[in-house]
Amino acid sequence: MKTGRGKEEWLNAFQGLKKYLNQCVVCQETGYDPERIEKKEGLFFKAKAMDFFHPLTVNELGMCASCATRVEQINGKS
Repeated sequence: MKTGRGKEEWLNAFQGLKKYLNQCVVCQETGYDPERIEKKEGLFFKAKAMDFFHPLTVNELGMCASCATRVEQINGKS
């Protein structure tokens, strides 16, 4: 996965990519939706998305698996 300025420039150049991205509402981590990106046609687009972002699934509340686990642990202790 690439990091840095190129990621932001590429995201601005391809505004349509945003619908294939997920962002956790807790930690604000951004990654591509593995289910949606597989349905996307165009190898260049998929390859670039996979270069700049990692797979990130979110639950129905918009939390990644890591944050959902932490929230469950906190709620379980209360």
